[in-house]
Parts: sequence; structure tokens; C-alpha cells
Amino acid sequence: MSKNIDNISEKLNSLGLTLEEIKVYLAIVEGRGDTALIISQQTKLKRTTVYRILDNLIAKKIVITRAGERGLHYLTSPAESFDLILAEQESKLAHFKRLIPELKEQLGRIQKPDSNSSQVRYYHGVKGLKQVTYNSLRAKNELLTYELSTMNAFMDQEEAEKLRARFVENKVHIKTLTNVTEMSAWTDITEMVEKYWEIRHLDPNEKPFQFEILIYNDVYCMYKYTGNEVFCVEIKNAELAQMQRTLFYYLWDMAKPLKILDNHGTAKLALPARPPLPSL
Repeated sequence: MSKNIDNISEKLNSLGLTLEEIKVYLAIVEGRGDTALIISQQTKLKRTTVYRILDNLIAKKIVITRAGERGLHYLTSPAESFDLILAEQESKLAHFKRLIPELKEQLGRIQKPDSNSSQVRYYHGVKGLKQVTYNSLRAKNELLTYELSTMNAFMDQEEAEKLRARFVENKVHIKTLTNVTEMSAWTDITEMVEKYWEIRHLDPNEKPFQFEILIYNDVYCMYKYTGNEVFCVEIKNAELAQMQRTLFYYLWDMAKPLKILDNHGTAKLALPARPPLPSL
């Protein structure tokens, strides 16, 4: 039962309920209380806090009230009430999709031009990793990467797939250098694998790398997510980006192609053909 409750709590939290709201809501669901006093006793929350939370749950339309002889009683709404939360979130998302392009355009009109075109930005944590990955959607035509693993290492599959679809939509060709010799399937965006992705191997004994690197436009970005510290450095400088681009292609020409085995990204370093045995 505890495992099931933990699973339900995680889902409710994903829908935007706070931990305290989940405590109160589940107390009602499980029949452990239907008045503010009893719920307060069951959850060990102050009664004033319980009243505030109940008001929030009523506003979210997942709890309803019923008048009783000794005051209000609190009941859960039918499970279908969660469809309303979904509809509201979809409405917000549609609003953001309309709002953000307009906002970016308006900010661009009033933004003060940089006196120095070179910029260095530092990012920390998983949110920083995601931010620099989203920033690379600005890439025009090509994105060059030194890769330790795929985006799935620091981003859930659904979010990573949406990003890959955006790269395909923008027609960005991605070239990847890696020290690994094989890769398991990592995407269902088959068009990316078929049209927009190439990968080559560098021997880690000769040319190891411990950082992932992105090169696009006039940006050189380096980040690391293994070990104790997660950090990123993003440098905007046209000369540096061009120098790193030249170095990348120098290594690219030396690297060995991985053979792509299917349109989901499964790939393996092709072993050189054995020389024929000498005839006796």
C-alpha cells in the first residue's frame, strides 16, 4: 500500500499539488477525515494550515464541501475532475506558445546592443545543462558535438525527444565525436537518425575527453555532468568558435565512422576486415 501511495503522491505532485496539499487530499481519499479538525489531527498539520490547503484544493476543483450539523465536511470530487486540470494546463501551454514569440520579438526591439560581442556565461546544475541544450536550438545548419552520452543522461526521454524533433524541424545537421565504440537505440525521431546525424569514434587511449562540447554559430560550449559538480561554460566568440570548428573537423577526418544499424540510433564501430589467409 505504501508503495502505491508514494506512486500516487508523485503523480499528484507532477500535477502541481504541493506536498502538504497531497497529505490533506489523501487523508480525505482514504477516509481518515472529512472535517478540518480531524484532518489536522491525522496529518499533524495546524488547523489554520489545513483550512488554507482545503481552500486551495476546492479552488482546484478536486475537493468539494457538504454542510453538516457541526459545520462543513470535505469530500473528494470524482476522478474526472482531474480532466479539468489537464484542460487548464493545455490552455496555459497554448497561451505561452502564442506569448513567447511575441515577447522575444518585442524584447529584441528594445534590447541595448552589446558593446562587446564576446560573452561568457556560467550555468550550474541539471537546469543549467538543459538550458545550454535548449540554447543550441539556435544552431544554423550544423551542430558539432563531442559526446559522452546522449541527452537522456540528464533529461527525461519525452523532453529529449521534443528537442530532437525541433532539431529536425530546423534542419540542423549534427556531427558527433565520441570515445565509445557502440550505442544502444536512443530515439524514436527516426528522421534525425536517417537524415541529420553522423557519429565517429576517437580512440580514448589517444584522444580522450572528459567534457561534452557543443560548437555552433559563434558559440563554443563545454559542460560536465559526471562526478560531484555539474557545470557548464558557454562562450560566445566568433574567432574561438571558428578555431574550435577547424579543430573538430581535423579530428573528424581522423576519426572512424560508427556504422548506424537502425533508424533508432543503434550504432557500432565497424571492425576492419580481416586480411585473407595466405594460400598453402
